[in-house]
Amino acid sequence: MLRDDKIFYELCFNSLSEGICITDERGGILMNNESLEQIFKYDKGELQNKSISLLIPHRFREIHHHHIGNYFKNPSGYSKGEKREFYGQCKDGEVIPIEIGLNYLKYKGTIYAKAMISDISKRRDKEKKIIEDKFLLEKEVKKQTNKLSKSVKKLKQTNLKLKEEIQSRIYAEEKAKKAYQKERELSILKTKFLSLASHEFKTPLSGVYSSAILIEKYNQEHPKQKIKDHTLTIKKLVKQLNAVLDDFLFLEKTENQKISYHYSKFLFSEFLDKTILNTKPILKKGQTILYQTDNEDVEVFLDKNIIEIIFRNILYNAIKYSSENSRIKVNLHVGTFLKIKIKDRGIGIPEQDQKHVFERFYRAKNAIHFQGTGIGLNIVKHHIEKFGGTIHFKSKENKGTTFTVKLPLKPGLN
Repeated sequence: MLRDDKIFYELCFNSLSEGICITDERGGILMNNESLEQIFKYDKGELQNKSISLLIPHRFREIHHHHIGNYFKNPSGYSKGEKREFYGQCKDGEVIPIEIGLNYLKYKGTIYAKAMISDISKRRDKEKKIIEDKFLLEKEVKKQTNKLSKSVKKLKQTNLKLKEEIQSRIYAEEKAKKAYQKERELSILKTKFLSLASHEFKTPLSGVYSSAILIEKYNQEHPKQKIKDHTLTIKKLVKQLNAVLDDFLFLEKTENQKISYHYSKFLFSEFLDKTILNTKPILKKGQTILYQTDNEDVEVFLDKNIIEIIFRNILYNAIKYSSENSRIKVNLHVGTFLKIKIKDRGIGIPEQDQKHVFERFYRAKNAIHFQGTGIGLNIVKHHIEKFGGTIHFKSKENKGTTFTVKLPLKPGLN
């Protein structure tokens, strides 16, 4: 039977991974397994009858000898699973960390100590590596924490600056809103004043114009050249002033969005020819307007009154800023759009003023001495774009200006 087989027990004893040794009260090794010999690098059977102190480092041998004596006076075993860490010395002098479990046994009235020993070098290496990794990790965490703290501090400073900037912008926006509101109120007051003044001027001007017509009629019965010349001057000036007042009234309607377009069909070339004819009273001495078109019969669907205001303004400017005995050319080309060019040889627009031409109340530096309000072209551009058209110009100071207007044949084509 196996329980009576000594070889079987030896195999079991030697197959244990833990080193086992049994000692007497003097510390002599009576029995050990092969694992113990392998742990301490001894040959098979070399530890038999040797002192256990061989496996203890020199600096611990004296105290260990004292412990053996005390143990055998009052032997006890470690609790189940309880082991203690210690150091062992190999045959070649290498000191290794070991783990010891201690117990005792009695056989035929004699007490023996049983030690179970494990080499924990690899575990210690792993623990050491874990400690090192932990140290490095803590160091890195500390480093990253410091960086994060700096970043947080910087972020707080940035946020503070951002808050200050936001507050500054809010303040600036509020200030700009108030300024805009004030400017808008002033603009409305200005427009109302101009509208009121325009209405007040138009009544007496109508009387002056009527009187000039009557004088001209009476002069036909008793012709006098000087009277004729003066009546023509009166009519010319009244017509100019009326045009200015009409612009102011039209501006007031535009500002208050009171304008509603009234579309109708009409022959554009015929309309343009009539508009040019109506400029005759304000032409300077020797001035002529040359009108050319490639299509006499083109029909459009637009607001005729607004179109008349647009071209009256452009033509009046061409006449006003051109000298006596000069020629103004008007060219109409019909394609997908109407393309109207109005070219003069007048004072031109200085290059630095050209970007402001369509701004309300703006007047070029070389136009200060000419009568005008600076609102005509602003109104013109606004309504051309409402129709879906465009206006642009080319100009050179003292050489003249060419305005090009593109209009759809009916609104909404652009």
